[in-house]
Amino acid sequence: MIMVKRSDIPIINISSLNNGKTQFLRDNFVVSDTDKDLPEDVYKHPTIINAIFFGICVRGRGKLHINLNEYDVEENHVIILIPGTILQCNLEEVTEDFLIYYVTFSDDFIKEFDSTNILASLRERACFKLNEECIQILLDRYFSLQKKLECNDYMFHKEILQYSLLADIYEFYSMYQMYCLPEPEKYYRESDFQKKFFDLIYTYYGRERKVEFYASKLCLSPKYLSTKIKSLTNKSVNEWITESLILKAKALLKSTEMTIQEIADYFNFSDASAFGKFFRNNVGLTPNSYRKNTD
Repeated sequence: MIMVKRSDIPIINISSLNNGKTQFLRDNFVVSDTDKDLPEDVYKHPTIINAIFFGICVRGRGKLHINLNEYDVEENHVIILIPGTILQCNLEEVTEDFLIYYVTFSDDFIKEFDSTNILASLRERACFKLNEECIQILLDRYFSLQKKLECNDYMFHKEILQYSLLADIYEFYSMYQMYCLPEPEKYYRESDFQKKFFDLIYTYYGRERKVEFYASKLCLSPKYLSTKIKSLTNKSVNEWITESLILKAKALLKSTEMTIQEIADYFNFSDASAFGKFFRNNVGLTPNSYRKNTD
Protein backbone atom coordinates (compact mmCIF):
# COMPACT_ATOMS: atom_id res chain seq x y z
CA MET A 1 0.00 0.00 0.00
CA ILE A 2 1.45 3.37 -0.96
CA MET A 3 0.44 6.96 -1.49
CA VAL A 4 0.75 8.20 -5.07
CA LYS A 5 0.02 11.54 -6.69
CA ARG A 6 -2.76 12.59 -8.98
CA SER A 7 -2.18 16.26 -9.66
CA ASP A 8 -0.60 16.49 -6.17
CA ILE A 9 -3.68 14.92 -4.53
CA PRO A 10 -2.73 11.76 -2.58
CA ILE A 11 -4.54 8.44 -2.80
CA ILE A 12 -3.65 4.98 -1.53
CA ASN A 13 -3.18 2.73 -4.53
CA ILE A 14 -1.76 -0.79 -4.88
CA SER A 15 -0.70 -0.40 -8.51
CA SER A 16 2.02 2.14 -7.72
CA LEU A 17 4.12 -0.57 -6.03
CA ASN A 18 6.42 -2.41 -8.40
CA ASN A 19 7.13 -5.51 -6.36
CA GLY A 20 5.68 -8.03 -8.81
CA LYS A 21 7.02 -9.15 -12.16
CA THR A 22 3.62 -9.19 -13.83
CA GLN A 23 1.20 -6.31 -14.25
CA PHE A 24 -1.49 -8.32 -12.46
CA LEU A 25 0.61 -8.65 -9.30
CA ARG A 26 1.67 -5.02 -9.40
CA ASP A 27 -1.97 -3.99 -9.56
CA ASN A 28 -3.43 -6.44 -7.09
CA PHE A 29 -1.13 -7.77 -4.36
CA VAL A 30 1.40 -6.28 -1.92
CA VAL A 31 3.29 -7.61 1.10
CA SER A 32 5.16 -4.82 2.87
CA ASP A 33 5.39 -2.64 6.00
CA THR A 34 4.70 0.95 6.96
CA ASP A 35 8.38 1.89 7.15
CA LYS A 36 8.72 1.23 3.41
CA ASP A 37 5.43 2.22 1.87
CA LEU A 38 3.55 4.72 4.01
CA PRO A 39 4.78 8.26 3.30
CA GLU A 40 3.93 11.25 5.44
CA ASP A 41 0.95 12.33 3.33
CA VAL A 42 -1.23 9.71 5.00
CA TYR A 43 -0.64 11.45 8.32
CA LYS A 44 -2.11 14.74 7.09
CA HIS A 45 -5.57 14.06 5.70
CA PRO A 46 -8.35 11.43 5.63
CA THR A 47 -7.54 8.98 2.84
CA ILE A 48 -9.75 6.49 1.04
CA ILE A 49 -8.48 2.89 1.02
CA ASN A 50 -9.07 1.16 -2.31
CA ALA A 51 -8.07 -2.36 -1.26
CA ILE A 52 -8.43 -5.05 1.40
CA PHE A 53 -5.81 -4.51 4.11
CA PHE A 54 -4.61 -6.88 6.86
CA GLY A 55 -2.01 -5.39 9.20
CA ILE A 56 -0.18 -6.49 12.35
CA CYS A 57 1.38 -3.91 14.66
CA VAL A 58 4.77 -5.30 15.69
CA ARG A 59 6.10 -2.36 17.68
CA GLY A 60 5.31 1.14 18.88
CA ARG A 61 1.98 2.80 19.52
CA GLY A 62 -0.33 4.88 17.37
CA LYS A 63 -3.81 6.29 17.15
CA LEU A 64 -5.72 5.43 13.98
CA HIS A 65 -8.95 7.07 12.86
CA ILE A 66 -10.89 4.50 10.83
CA ASN A 67 -14.16 5.77 9.41
CA LEU A 68 -15.83 7.45 12.39
CA ASN A 69 -14.00 5.48 15.08
CA GLU A 70 -10.72 6.07 16.90
CA TYR A 71 -8.42 3.17 17.82
CA ASP A 72 -5.35 3.00 20.05
CA VAL A 73 -3.02 0.58 18.27
CA GLU A 74 -0.03 -1.13 19.85
CA GLU A 75 1.98 -4.34 19.58
CA ASN A 76 -0.12 -7.44 18.74
CA HIS A 77 -3.04 -5.42 17.43
CA VAL A 78 -4.52 -6.49 14.09
CA ILE A 79 -5.99 -3.94 11.68
CA ILE A 80 -8.51 -4.86 8.98
CA LEU A 81 -9.59 -2.35 6.33
CA ILE A 82 -11.92 -2.98 3.42
CA PRO A 83 -12.39 -1.00 0.19
CA GLY A 84 -14.04 2.33 0.85
CA THR A 85 -12.63 2.66 4.37
CA ILE A 86 -11.50 6.16 5.31
CA LEU A 87 -8.21 6.19 7.23
CA GLN A 88 -6.33 8.95 9.01
CA CYS A 89 -3.28 8.76 11.25
CA ASN A 90 -1.92 11.99 12.74
CA LEU A 91 1.87 12.14 12.99
CA GLU A 92 1.78 13.54 16.53
CA GLU A 93 -0.32 10.54 17.62
CA VAL A 94 2.23 7.82 16.77
CA THR A 95 5.59 6.90 18.29
CA GLU A 96 8.71 7.01 16.12
CA ASP A 97 9.08 3.22 16.22
CA PHE A 98 5.47 2.55 15.12
CA LEU A 99 5.56 -0.32 12.61
CA ILE A 100 2.87 -2.38 10.93
CA TYR A 101 3.51 -5.43 8.74
CA TYR A 102 0.71 -5.77 6.23
CA VAL A 103 -0.73 -7.64 3.28
CA THR A 104 -3.03 -5.73 0.97
CA PHE A 105 -4.84 -6.99 -2.09
CA SER A 106 -7.64 -6.05 -4.45
CA ASP A 107 -11.06 -7.65 -4.83
CA ASP A 108 -9.89 -8.95 -8.21
CA PHE A 109 -7.11 -10.94 -6.60
CA ILE A 110 -9.55 -13.24 -4.78
CA LYS A 111 -12.69 -12.87 -6.88
CA GLU A 112 -12.34 -16.47 -8.11
CA PHE A 113 -12.84 -17.73 -4.55
CA ASP A 114 -15.98 -17.67 -2.44
CA SER A 115 -14.66 -15.62 0.48
CA THR A 116 -17.24 -12.83 0.32
CA ASN A 117 -18.97 -13.83 3.55
CA ILE A 118 -15.70 -13.98 5.45
CA LEU A 119 -14.62 -10.51 4.36
CA ALA A 120 -18.08 -9.14 5.15
CA SER A 121 -17.83 -10.58 8.66
CA LEU A 122 -14.36 -9.18 9.23
CA ARG A 123 -15.59 -5.63 8.71
CA GLU A 124 -17.36 -5.90 12.08
CA ARG A 125 -14.14 -4.97 13.93
CA ALA A 126 -11.46 -2.88 12.27
CA CYS A 127 -8.92 -3.24 15.08
CA PHE A 128 -8.42 -5.73 17.91
CA LYS A 129 -5.71 -7.49 19.91
CA LEU A 130 -4.71 -11.16 19.60
CA ASN A 131 -2.62 -13.30 21.91
CA GLU A 132 1.09 -13.97 21.31
CA GLU A 133 0.51 -17.45 19.87
CA CYS A 134 -1.94 -16.19 17.24
CA ILE A 135 0.28 -13.25 16.34
CA GLN A 136 3.28 -15.54 15.84
CA ILE A 137 1.24 -17.75 13.50
CA LEU A 138 0.12 -14.70 11.51
CA LEU A 139 3.69 -13.38 11.31
CA ASP A 140 4.86 -16.77 10.02
CA ARG A 141 2.17 -16.57 7.32
CA TYR A 142 3.19 -13.00 6.51
CA PHE A 143 6.85 -13.89 5.96
CA SER A 144 5.85 -16.98 3.99
CA LEU A 145 3.75 -14.84 1.62
CA GLN A 146 6.58 -12.35 1.34
CA LYS A 147 9.01 -15.11 0.38
CA LYS A 148 6.58 -16.56 -2.18
CA LEU A 149 6.04 -13.11 -3.69
CA GLU A 150 9.80 -12.68 -4.16
CA CYS A 151 10.12 -16.04 -5.96
CA ASN A 152 9.36 -14.63 -9.39
CA ASP A 153 10.66 -17.70 -11.23
CA TYR A 154 7.83 -19.90 -9.97
CA MET A 155 5.58 -21.36 -12.61
CA PHE A 156 1.97 -20.48 -11.65
CA HIS A 157 3.30 -17.70 -9.43
CA LYS A 158 -0.04 -15.88 -9.29
CA GLU A 159 -1.99 -19.04 -8.45
CA ILE A 160 0.47 -20.01 -5.69
CA LEU A 161 0.01 -16.59 -4.10
CA GLN A 162 -3.76 -16.65 -4.47
CA TYR A 163 -4.25 -20.06 -2.87
CA SER A 164 -1.71 -19.31 -0.13
CA LEU A 165 -3.52 -16.08 0.67
CA LEU A 166 -6.89 -17.84 0.69
CA ALA A 167 -5.61 -20.45 3.16
CA ASP A 168 -4.23 -17.67 5.35
CA ILE A 169 -7.57 -15.83 5.27
CA TYR A 170 -9.41 -18.94 6.44
CA GLU A 171 -6.89 -19.58 9.21
CA PHE A 172 -7.11 -15.98 10.35
CA TYR A 173 -10.90 -16.09 10.28
CA SER A 174 -10.83 -19.16 12.53
CA MET A 175 -8.80 -17.14 15.07
CA TYR A 176 -11.15 -14.22 14.66
CA GLN A 177 -14.20 -16.38 15.42
CA MET A 178 -12.49 -18.01 18.39
CA TYR A 179 -11.08 -14.95 20.11
CA CYS A 180 -12.77 -11.83 18.78
CA LEU A 181 -16.48 -12.42 18.23
CA PRO A 182 -18.66 -11.86 21.30
CA GLU A 183 -20.45 -14.82 22.80
CA PRO A 184 -24.16 -14.89 21.91
CA GLU A 185 -25.31 -14.33 25.48
CA LYS A 186 -23.13 -11.21 25.68
CA TYR A 187 -24.36 -9.74 22.44
CA TYR A 188 -26.90 -7.16 23.54
CA ARG A 189 -29.71 -5.72 21.47
CA GLU A 190 -28.17 -2.27 21.85
CA SER A 191 -25.02 -3.47 20.07
CA ASP A 192 -27.05 -4.91 17.23
CA PHE A 193 -29.07 -1.72 16.95
CA GLN A 194 -25.93 0.45 16.83
CA LYS A 195 -24.34 -1.82 14.24
CA LYS A 196 -27.32 -1.51 11.91
CA PHE A 197 -27.39 2.26 12.33
CA PHE A 198 -23.67 2.71 11.66
CA ASP A 199 -23.78 0.30 8.73
CA LEU A 200 -26.22 2.76 7.16
CA ILE A 201 -24.03 5.73 8.08
CA TYR A 202 -20.99 4.05 6.47
CA THR A 203 -23.01 3.08 3.42
CA TYR A 204 -24.35 6.56 2.65
CA TYR A 205 -21.72 8.86 4.23
CA GLY A 206 -24.05 11.85 4.27
CA ARG A 207 -25.47 11.41 0.78
CA GLU A 208 -28.76 11.08 2.65
CA ARG A 209 -29.03 13.80 5.29
CA LYS A 210 -32.54 13.38 6.67
CA VAL A 211 -33.19 11.51 9.91
CA GLU A 212 -36.38 10.18 8.35
CA PHE A 213 -34.39 8.26 5.74
CA TYR A 214 -32.41 6.29 8.35
CA ALA A 215 -35.46 5.78 10.55
CA SER A 216 -37.33 4.33 7.59
CA LYS A 217 -34.48 1.93 6.80
CA LEU A 218 -34.59 0.71 10.41
CA CYS A 219 -38.40 0.60 10.52
CA LEU A 220 -38.46 3.13 13.36
CA SER A 221 -39.96 6.53 13.93
CA PRO A 222 -37.54 9.46 13.54
CA LYS A 223 -38.19 10.50 17.14
CA TYR A 224 -37.41 7.04 18.53
CA LEU A 225 -34.25 6.72 16.43
CA SER A 226 -33.01 10.15 17.52
CA THR A 227 -33.68 9.44 21.19
CA LYS A 228 -32.07 5.99 21.08
CA ILE A 229 -28.91 7.07 19.25
CA LYS A 230 -28.47 10.07 21.54
CA SER A 231 -28.74 7.88 24.63
CA LEU A 232 -26.29 5.27 23.29
CA THR A 233 -23.65 7.54 21.74
CA ASN A 234 -24.10 11.00 23.26
CA LYS A 235 -24.41 12.34 19.72
CA SER A 236 -27.51 13.03 17.71
CA VAL A 237 -28.34 11.35 14.41
CA ASN A 238 -27.77 14.67 12.65
CA GLU A 239 -24.33 14.97 14.23
CA TRP A 240 -23.36 11.50 12.98
CA ILE A 241 -24.67 12.29 9.50
CA THR A 242 -22.74 15.56 9.36
CA GLU A 243 -19.55 14.01 10.76
CA SER A 244 -19.64 11.20 8.21
CA LEU A 245 -20.32 13.60 5.33
CA ILE A 246 -17.43 15.89 6.29
CA LEU A 247 -15.07 12.92 6.70
CA LYS A 248 -15.94 11.57 3.25
CA ALA A 249 -15.85 15.06 1.69
CA LYS A 250 -12.35 15.66 3.06
CA ALA A 251 -11.18 12.33 1.66
CA LEU A 252 -12.70 13.07 -1.76
CA LEU A 253 -11.13 16.52 -1.84
CA LYS A 254 -7.69 15.14 -1.02
CA SER A 255 -7.85 11.70 -2.64
CA THR A 256 -9.57 12.35 -5.97
CA GLU A 257 -9.67 14.84 -8.81
CA MET A 258 -13.44 15.29 -8.53
CA THR A 259 -14.51 18.90 -9.03
CA ILE A 260 -16.37 20.73 -6.26
CA GLN A 261 -19.53 20.46 -8.34
CA GLU A 262 -19.07 16.71 -8.74
CA ILE A 263 -18.60 16.33 -4.99
CA ALA A 264 -21.68 18.48 -4.38
CA ASP A 265 -23.64 16.21 -6.75
CA TYR A 266 -22.26 13.12 -4.99
CA PHE A 267 -23.68 14.35 -1.68
CA ASN A 268 -26.96 15.46 -3.29
CA PHE A 269 -26.54 19.18 -2.64
CA SER A 270 -28.49 21.51 -4.91
CA ASP A 271 -25.28 23.09 -6.21
CA ALA A 272 -21.60 23.68 -5.43
CA SER A 273 -22.43 26.85 -3.49
CA ALA A 274 -24.71 24.99 -1.07
CA PHE A 275 -22.07 22.31 -0.51
CA GLY A 276 -19.38 24.97 -0.05
CA LYS A 277 -21.43 26.78 2.59
CA PHE A 278 -22.12 23.52 4.46
CA PHE A 279 -18.45 22.52 4.33
CA ARG A 280 -17.21 25.94 5.44
CA ASN A 281 -19.64 26.06 8.38
CA ASN A 282 -18.32 22.73 9.67
CA VAL A 283 -14.62 22.89 8.76
CA GLY A 284 -13.85 26.61 8.77
CA LEU A 285 -12.44 26.47 5.24
CA THR A 286 -13.98 26.44 1.79
CA PRO A 287 -13.64 23.14 -0.12
CA ASN A 288 -11.05 24.70 -2.45
CA SER A 289 -9.04 26.09 0.47
CA TYR A 290 -9.09 22.70 2.20
CA ARG A 291 -7.95 20.96 -1.00
CA LYS A 292 -5.03 23.38 -1.46
CA ASN A 293 -4.04 23.34 2.22
CA THR A 294 -0.92 21.22 2.79
CA ASP A 295 -0.90 21.39 6.61
